[in-house]
Amino acid sequence: MDYTNSLDAEAHLDPAIQPGETVVALDADLRAFFLTGATGFIGAYLLRELLDTTNARAYTLVRADTPEQALDRVRENLQSYRLWDDSLEARIVPVVGDLKNARFGLTERAFAEVSEAVDAVYHCGSKLSYIAPYEFLSAANVGGTHEALRMATTGHTKPLHYVSSLGILLDYKEPVGGAEEDDLDEDKCPAVGYFQTKYVAERLVRMARERGVPVTIHRIGLIVGDSRTGISNEDDFVARMIVGSIQAGFAPDVRANMDMTPVDFITKAMVYLSRQKSSTGKVFHLLNPNPINWSGVFDLTETVGYSAEKLPFGEWVEKMDVCADTKTNPLCPLLPFFHINFARRMMGVSGDDYGALRTDSTQAALASSGITCAPIDERFMGVYLSHFVQHGKLTATMEFN
Repeated sequence: MDYTNSLDAEAHLDPAIQPGETVVALDADLRAFFLTGATGFIGAYLLRELLDTTNARAYTLVRADTPEQALDRVRENLQSYRLWDDSLEARIVPVVGDLKNARFGLTERAFAEVSEAVDAVYHCGSKLSYIAPYEFLSAANVGGTHEALRMATTGHTKPLHYVSSLGILLDYKEPVGGAEEDDLDEDKCPAVGYFQTKYVAERLVRMARERGVPVTIHRIGLIVGDSRTGISNEDDFVARMIVGSIQAGFAPDVRANMDMTPVDFITKAMVYLSRQKSSTGKVFHLLNPNPINWSGVFDLTETVGYSAEKLPFGEWVEKMDVCADTKTNPLCPLLPFFHINFARRMMGVSGDDYGALRTDSTQAALASSGITCAPIDERFMGVYLSHFVQHGKLTATMEFN
């Protein structure tokens, strides 16, 4: 990325992306929806929640050689999280394509046919890396969002629901300005390629909103497993942190608040909010309103049988660099990340940025839904770590109920 230009200057929205005369309301009955990211963790839960709460068909964008292979990938992903039911297959329409290509790699005719068939676009897909540069990620993350907006405005105009990141707010000079309704501010976006692409992509969505396209923006933070079953994405940041630290026998003693948010809360809240007419144009912060810190996390792991010596952050990084088994420890690929300044912010070492992230408007919008976020407590940690025991990442130390 050319750092002589601002992030805002990177956002270019095709002038042809405009709302049409016919606009689908957020609360309208859905015939079908278009979903990106169905082969990911959040996308799997989002797909299942949408299928469970509507009668709609799901057009799922998947990288594959054939529609049959694409459907196999969706099925296998949902099966891996115990979300698959054979009755779902008849309602899933695989769309072979790629986020990084114009019109997702579809012909103009095929793109228009899919767009005409659906009444909402859920854009969850992205390429995630905390160490890759902006240039490596922008085609999928920025370009993919641009084409999702094109999908939303081709034919009849339908709502676009964009999954953004709370990380775009975390380079605070002062821990203020983190409310849902605040203007986007590139000075708060860290110099991390992934968050930069999410910032620019959200800027595109806001530009479309200014043109009259109905959108909702759902910012998410650190995701953990299902609060009911413990089922988790073993490759996500929190999973690697906890399992990798336990395996090495050392953990960071960091006491600033942070969020760890169960995936089931995020997707239930996202689908509910996306279906409310009053949500049009709004931003939501889907993070756990009950804060925790890394020191407290490892207190909980100890209560369920997994001890690790807690060390100041810098000492922990040094220990992990020399003692973590590069062949088996899941945290090793992320160790370079902990040597950049932003890692200290993200981990809560350099200040309590969590305190600036507001959820007031989001909690008010959810007040009558009955949807609440499970706390990260001993019960949660027990079922969460039991998933890693079942998958051979940890050795069982006790029985969990």
